[in-house]
Amino acid sequence: MLVVDDRAAAPLADWLAEAGYDVVRAATGAEALHQLDQTPVDLVVLDVQRSDRDGADVCAQIKADPRHAALPVIHVSTHRPGELDRGHELSHGDVYLAEPIEPEELVATAQAVLRYARARRRAELLANRLAQLAEATLAVHSAATFEQMLRVAAEGGAGIFEAPVVVVAESA
Repeated sequence: MLVVDDRAAAPLADWLAEAGYDVVRAATGAEALHQLDQTPVDLVVLDVQRSDRDGADVCAQIKADPRHAALPVIHVSTHRPGELDRGHELSHGDVYLAEPIEPEELVATAQAVLRYARARRRAELLANRLAQLAEATLAVHSAATFEQMLRVAAEGGAGIFEAPVVVVAESA
C-alpha cells in the first residue's frame, strides 16, 4: 500500500508496516503519483493536508487515471467532521479518518477497505465470466456445423478460464 504523509515521523506508514503490510512511502502528492506509476499498490492512505497540493486534488488525479480508478483511498485529516466539506473530501476517496486516530483504528480500517476491494474485484471477475459464458452459450447454439460448435466452445471456454481449453466430443 502507498502511504502519503509529509510528517517526518510518518506514524501512519509505521503502524501499517508493523501490522505486516508492505508499505511504500511518499512525502508529497507528486511523489505519490510517481510511485503509483512505478509500484503496484492495492490501497492508498492519503494525508489530506498536503504541503505541496491538496489531498482531495491528489485523490481526484489518482481516480481520474483509468489504471487506478478503482484503487481504494483512505483520507486522513486533522480536521474534525463538520470543520470542512466532508462531501468534497469523500467525493473521490473511499474512507475519511479524522485525527487523532489510534493505530488499531487505521489498521482495522485498512483491513476493511482491502476486504471490500477484494470482494469487488472478485464480483467483477465473476460478472465478466458470466457474460462470457452467455456469449459462448449463444455462439454454441448458433453454430451451423458440428466443427464450428466445437471451435466456439473451445474459444468460449478459453475466454472464460483465461487459459487454453480443449473440447473433446464423440460423434455418431
